[in-house]
Amino acid sequence: MKKIIAALLLLIAINLTAQASGLTGKAILQDAVKAAGGETWQQPKTLMLKGEAVWTPYGKADAENQLRFDQYAMYRVFPADSDNARKASGKVRFDAAAGKATFMQLIFDGTTTHNFLSDAAKPYQKHFSWSNNFGFGILRFADREGFSVMRLTDDQVEGHPCYVVQITDPKKMVTTFSVDVETKYIRSVAFNTDVGYHHRIYSDFKRAKNVDFVQPTRVRLYFDGIKWMDINWRQFAVNEAIADKVFVKEEATPN
Repeated sequence: MKKIIAALLLLIAINLTAQASGLTGKAILQDAVKAAGGETWQQPKTLMLKGEAVWTPYGKADAENQLRFDQYAMYRVFPADSDNARKASGKVRFDAAAGKATFMQLIFDGTTTHNFLSDAAKPYQKHFSWSNNFGFGILRFADREGFSVMRLTDDQVEGHPCYVVQITDPKKMVTTFSVDVETKYIRSVAFNTDVGYHHRIYSDFKRAKNVDFVQPTRVRLYFDGIKWMDINWRQFAVNEAIADKVFVKEEATPN
């Protein structure tokens, strides 16, 4: 009976998608921004994320290759503008560590990139470049002049019927988003990189306590369809001050 009900609900959702076929790509993105928090989400000042992650390069889950980071963090100062989905902007820092051992630390201070890669991380240096990871944030600027937005064929992500929208930025970088038909939450992002086709699946959405901002607390990263990383954010803070020294190489140490 549960399977029948689930199938019926899926059919209803698909029908709703068909009925909404007149929606444009821009209208879908506008709904996604509204669902995520509106202006606060579209123009945030800062975001801090802390949690843990499992690293399985090339999908290798054996003990020799799999790494578990009990400290995984991101610090972000958002830019006021962006016209290139693959270029670092604003300020950003990522930390990945297991106990006292730092796996990697990636920093962009607004002008220059400063990275530390452990011996275990160095073979994957290309995978950590900004151009192979930046993409999601471009959605915040897609309603500006010079951007092209196209609605593609509807699909589903983990059983959730989704609209699929493709953004082409002024630098001709293409990024594809899947937006949940029911909740309007962003379920996935995808784009081509120098190290393969990259996509992420977002889930376990939570709303911040202090501001209107929805954050997916689980993110899975894939290259060419193979899962490389599974991140669980245990805590996050929006629009709280982040000291400049966080993005200075000399001051950057694992949490």
